Amino acid sequence: MSKYVFYAPNPTNNGFLSEEESFHACRVLRMRNGDTIRLLDGKGGHFEALVDVIDSKKTSYSNLTLLEKQEKPAYQIHLFVAPTKQMERMEWMVEKCCEFGIHQIGFFISKNSERKELKGARLEKIAIAALKQSKNLFLPQIRAIESLKSVIEAAKKETRTQSFFAHISNPPVNTLHKQIKLNHSYNVFIGPEGDFTPEETQLFLQADFVPFSLGKAILRTETACIATTHAIHLLHEI
Repeated sequence: MSKYVFYAPNPTNNGFLSEEESFHACRVLRMRNGDTIRLLDGKGGHFEALVDVIDSKKTSYSNLTLLEKQEKPAYQIHLFVAPTKQMERMEWMVEKCCEFGIHQIGFFISKNSERKELKGARLEKIAIAALKQSKNLFLPQIRAIESLKSVIEAAKKETRTQSFFAHISNPPVNTLHKQIKLNHSYNVFIGPEGDFTPEETQLFLQADFVPFSLGKAILRTETACIATTHAIHLLHEI
Protein backbone atom coordinates (compact mmCIF):
# COMPACT_ATOMS: atom_id res chain seq x y z
CA MET A 1 0.00 0.00 0.00
CA SER A 2 1.28 3.44 -0.91
CA LYS A 3 1.94 5.77 2.00
CA TYR A 4 1.58 8.81 -0.27
CA VAL A 5 -1.93 10.26 -0.16
CA PHE A 6 -3.06 13.31 -2.14
CA TYR A 7 -6.26 15.25 -2.65
CA ALA A 8 -7.58 15.31 -6.23
CA PRO A 9 -11.18 16.57 -6.47
CA ASN A 10 -11.73 15.32 -10.04
CA PRO A 11 -9.18 12.59 -10.81
CA THR A 12 -8.87 11.33 -14.39
CA ASN A 13 -6.84 8.52 -15.93
CA ASN A 14 -4.19 10.96 -17.18
CA GLY A 15 -4.42 13.67 -14.59
CA PHE A 16 -2.35 16.19 -12.67
CA LEU A 17 -1.93 17.04 -9.02
CA SER A 18 -2.62 20.62 -8.00
CA GLU A 19 0.33 22.96 -7.72
CA GLU A 20 0.30 22.71 -3.94
CA GLU A 21 0.11 18.91 -3.97
CA SER A 22 2.76 18.76 -6.71
CA PHE A 23 5.14 20.84 -4.62
CA HIS A 24 4.56 18.54 -1.64
CA ALA A 25 5.19 15.41 -3.75
CA CYS A 26 8.31 16.82 -5.40
CA ARG A 27 10.06 18.99 -2.83
CA VAL A 28 8.85 17.54 0.49
CA LEU A 29 8.35 13.82 -0.16
CA ARG A 30 11.04 13.63 -2.87
CA MET A 31 8.95 11.21 -4.89
CA ARG A 32 10.15 9.67 -8.14
CA ASN A 33 8.61 8.82 -11.49
CA GLY A 34 6.81 5.48 -11.27
CA ASP A 35 5.92 5.75 -7.57
CA THR A 36 2.48 4.58 -6.51
CA ILE A 37 0.14 7.15 -4.95
CA ARG A 38 -3.32 7.18 -3.43
CA LEU A 39 -5.86 9.85 -4.33
CA LEU A 40 -8.92 11.03 -2.39
CA ASP A 41 -11.55 13.04 -4.25
CA GLY A 42 -13.37 14.18 -1.10
CA LYS A 43 -16.64 12.79 -2.47
CA GLY A 44 -16.33 9.20 -1.32
CA GLY A 45 -13.75 8.02 -3.86
CA HIS A 46 -10.41 6.39 -3.05
CA PHE A 47 -8.03 5.73 -5.97
CA GLU A 48 -4.58 4.43 -6.77
CA ALA A 49 -2.37 5.75 -9.57
CA LEU A 50 1.20 5.81 -10.83
CA VAL A 51 3.27 8.97 -11.00
CA ASP A 52 4.36 9.74 -14.57
CA VAL A 53 6.41 12.90 -14.21
CA ILE A 54 7.33 14.54 -10.92
CA ASP A 55 7.26 18.31 -11.21
CA SER A 56 7.03 20.88 -8.44
CA LYS A 57 4.18 22.70 -10.20
CA LYS A 58 2.41 20.04 -12.28
CA THR A 59 3.00 16.41 -11.32
CA SER A 60 1.23 14.03 -13.69
CA TYR A 61 -0.18 10.56 -12.98
CA SER A 62 -1.85 7.73 -14.92
CA ASN A 63 -3.18 4.16 -14.50
CA LEU A 64 -5.98 5.45 -12.28
CA THR A 65 -7.74 2.62 -10.44
CA LEU A 66 -10.79 2.94 -8.19
CA LEU A 67 -10.10 1.17 -4.89
CA GLU A 68 -13.17 2.19 -2.93
CA LYS A 69 -16.33 4.21 -3.43
CA GLN A 70 -18.45 5.07 -0.43
CA GLU A 71 -21.99 6.32 -0.72
CA LYS A 72 -23.00 9.25 1.42
CA PRO A 73 -23.48 8.07 5.01
CA ALA A 74 -26.94 7.60 6.48
CA TYR A 75 -26.34 10.57 8.77
CA GLN A 76 -24.54 13.87 8.23
CA ILE A 77 -23.21 16.42 10.69
CA HIS A 78 -23.47 20.10 9.84
CA LEU A 79 -21.70 22.19 12.45
CA PHE A 80 -22.26 25.93 12.88
CA VAL A 81 -20.07 27.90 15.24
CA ALA A 82 -19.43 31.47 16.37
CA PRO A 83 -15.69 31.85 15.68
CA THR A 84 -13.36 32.71 18.53
CA LYS A 85 -11.05 35.72 18.61
CA GLN A 86 -7.97 33.50 18.26
CA MET A 87 -8.09 31.98 14.79
CA GLU A 88 -5.68 29.21 15.80
CA ARG A 89 -8.42 27.71 17.96
CA MET A 90 -10.81 27.55 15.01
CA GLU A 91 -8.13 25.99 12.85
CA TRP A 92 -7.54 23.31 15.48
CA MET A 93 -11.29 22.69 15.72
CA VAL A 94 -11.64 22.25 11.96
CA GLU A 95 -8.70 19.83 11.90
CA LYS A 96 -10.04 17.62 14.69
CA CYS A 97 -13.66 17.61 13.52
CA CYS A 98 -12.49 16.61 10.04
CA GLU A 99 -10.45 13.77 11.51
CA PHE A 100 -13.57 12.40 13.19
CA GLY A 101 -15.62 13.00 10.05
CA ILE A 102 -17.94 15.92 9.40
CA HIS A 103 -19.84 17.06 6.35
CA GLN A 104 -20.15 20.83 6.69
CA ILE A 105 -18.70 23.54 8.93
CA GLY A 106 -20.31 26.96 8.91
CA PHE A 107 -19.71 30.12 10.91
CA PHE A 108 -22.07 32.80 12.15
CA ILE A 109 -22.01 36.14 13.91
CA SER A 110 -23.95 36.48 17.14
CA LYS A 111 -24.16 39.36 19.60
CA ASN A 112 -21.37 37.95 21.77
CA SER A 113 -19.14 36.95 18.86
CA GLU A 114 -15.44 37.78 19.22
CA ARG A 115 -14.64 37.60 15.49
CA LYS A 116 -16.59 39.00 12.54
CA GLU A 117 -14.51 37.58 9.66
CA LEU A 118 -12.28 34.64 8.86
CA LYS A 119 -10.11 33.20 6.08
CA GLY A 120 -12.03 30.35 4.50
CA ALA A 121 -9.19 29.36 2.15
CA ARG A 122 -6.88 28.68 5.10
CA LEU A 123 -9.53 26.51 6.78
CA GLU A 124 -10.11 24.58 3.54
CA LYS A 125 -6.40 23.73 3.37
CA ILE A 126 -6.52 22.48 6.96
CA ALA A 127 -9.60 20.37 6.14
CA ILE A 128 -7.80 18.82 3.14
CA ALA A 129 -4.75 17.98 5.26
CA ALA A 130 -6.99 16.36 7.88
CA LEU A 131 -8.80 14.39 5.15
CA LYS A 132 -5.52 12.92 3.92
CA GLN A 133 -4.24 12.19 7.42
CA SER A 134 -7.42 10.47 8.63
CA LYS A 135 -8.18 8.69 5.33
CA ASN A 136 -11.79 9.85 5.56
CA LEU A 137 -13.41 9.91 2.14
CA PHE A 138 -15.61 13.01 2.41
CA LEU A 139 -14.23 16.54 2.51
CA PRO A 140 -16.50 18.89 4.47
CA GLN A 141 -17.81 22.07 2.93
CA ILE A 142 -16.41 25.14 4.69
CA ARG A 143 -19.03 27.87 4.59
CA ALA A 144 -18.45 31.61 4.76
CA ILE A 145 -19.45 33.52 7.85
CA GLU A 146 -23.10 34.62 7.96
CA SER A 147 -25.53 36.23 10.36
CA LEU A 148 -27.08 33.90 12.91
CA LYS A 149 -30.58 34.79 11.75
CA SER A 150 -29.88 33.88 8.11
CA VAL A 151 -28.37 30.51 9.07
CA ILE A 152 -31.37 29.69 11.26
CA GLU A 153 -33.78 30.61 8.47
CA ALA A 154 -31.96 28.35 6.00
CA ALA A 155 -31.82 25.45 8.46
CA LYS A 156 -35.58 25.68 9.10
CA LYS A 157 -36.26 24.73 5.47
CA GLU A 158 -34.34 21.46 5.57
CA THR A 159 -36.19 18.15 5.75
CA ARG A 160 -35.26 14.99 7.68
CA THR A 161 -32.93 17.12 9.75
CA GLN A 162 -32.70 17.66 13.48
CA SER A 163 -31.44 21.05 14.56
CA PHE A 164 -29.79 21.49 17.95
CA PHE A 165 -28.15 24.34 19.84
CA ALA A 166 -25.82 24.08 22.82
CA HIS A 167 -27.52 25.67 25.79
CA ILE A 168 -26.16 26.50 29.24
CA SER A 169 -28.89 26.51 31.85
CA ASN A 170 -29.56 25.62 35.47
CA PRO A 171 -30.82 22.97 35.78
CA PRO A 172 -29.20 21.74 32.53
CA VAL A 173 -31.31 20.60 29.58
CA ASN A 174 -31.06 17.03 28.26
CA THR A 175 -27.92 15.75 26.59
CA LEU A 176 -27.76 14.79 22.91
CA HIS A 177 -28.07 11.05 23.46
CA LYS A 178 -31.51 11.50 25.04
CA GLN A 179 -32.84 13.55 22.12
CA ILE A 180 -31.15 12.50 18.92
CA LYS A 181 -32.91 10.46 16.21
CA LEU A 182 -30.44 8.15 14.55
CA ASN A 183 -29.65 8.24 10.83
CA HIS A 184 -30.80 11.80 10.22
CA SER A 185 -28.89 14.90 9.24
CA TYR A 186 -28.00 17.20 12.12
CA ASN A 187 -27.54 20.95 12.30
CA VAL A 188 -25.61 21.72 15.47
CA PHE A 189 -25.07 25.29 16.67
CA ILE A 190 -22.29 26.11 19.12
CA GLY A 191 -22.31 29.64 20.49
CA PRO A 192 -19.55 32.01 21.58
CA GLU A 193 -17.95 31.72 25.00
CA GLY A 194 -20.30 34.44 26.22
CA ASP A 195 -23.10 32.06 25.18
CA PHE A 196 -26.17 32.94 23.15
CA THR A 197 -28.19 35.90 24.38
CA PRO A 198 -31.74 35.31 25.67
CA GLU A 199 -33.04 36.85 22.43
CA GLU A 200 -30.97 34.43 20.33
CA THR A 201 -32.14 31.52 22.43
CA GLN A 202 -35.71 32.54 21.68
CA LEU A 203 -34.92 32.58 17.95
CA PHE A 204 -33.81 28.96 18.21
CA LEU A 205 -36.83 27.90 20.23
CA GLN A 206 -39.26 29.67 17.88
CA ALA A 207 -37.68 27.74 14.99
CA ASP A 208 -38.20 24.45 16.92
CA PHE A 209 -34.48 23.88 17.47
CA VAL A 210 -33.68 21.56 20.36
CA PRO A 211 -31.45 22.79 23.22
CA PHE A 212 -28.86 20.31 24.46
CA SER A 213 -26.26 20.08 27.21
CA LEU A 214 -22.69 18.81 27.02
CA GLY A 215 -22.58 18.09 30.75
CA LYS A 216 -21.75 20.01 33.89
CA ALA A 217 -18.47 21.50 32.69
CA ILE A 218 -18.43 24.78 30.75
CA LEU A 219 -16.44 24.01 27.61
CA ARG A 220 -14.51 26.30 25.31
CA THR A 221 -16.18 26.86 21.95
CA GLU A 222 -13.76 24.65 20.00
CA THR A 223 -13.91 21.91 22.64
CA ALA A 224 -17.71 21.87 22.46
CA CYS A 225 -17.54 21.51 18.66
CA ILE A 226 -15.21 18.53 18.85
CA ALA A 227 -17.09 16.88 21.72
CA THR A 228 -20.40 17.19 19.88
CA THR A 229 -19.01 15.80 16.62
CA HIS A 230 -17.49 12.81 18.39
CA ALA A 231 -20.63 12.21 20.45
CA ILE A 232 -22.84 11.96 17.36
CA HIS A 233 -20.48 9.45 15.78
CA LEU A 234 -20.35 7.37 18.97
CA LEU A 235 -24.15 7.31 19.21
CA HIS A 236 -24.29 5.74 15.75
CA GLU A 237 -21.78 3.07 16.75
CA ILE A 238 -23.78 1.76 19.71
